[in-house]
Amino acid sequence: VQLAEGFKRLGLEYIPSFGNFIAVRVGNAASVYRAMLEEGVIVRPIAGYGMPEHLRVTVGKPEKNTRFLAALARAIRK
Repeated sequence: VQLAEGFKRLGLEYIPSFGNFIAVRVGNAASVYRAMLEEGVIVRPIAGYGMPEHLRVTVGKPEKNTRFLAALARAIRK
C-alpha cells in the first residue's frame, strides 16, 4: 500500500501485485536505474521481459520504502 500510494503521488503507473515486488513505469528505466544505484538503492530493470520503461521493486519495511520513494522522486526528475 505504501509503495502504491507513493507511485500515485509521483504520477507513476504501476502493476498491482500480491507478491513481494511491484513493477513501476518510470519512463527511461535505464537512466532511473543508474540514478537509484548512485544513491545506494537497488532496483531491477526488466527490459529483458519486454518492459523497457519499468523497474521491479521489492516491497520492504516502511522506512526502506520511504527511502526508496524519496530516491525515486529525485531520479525521475533528473
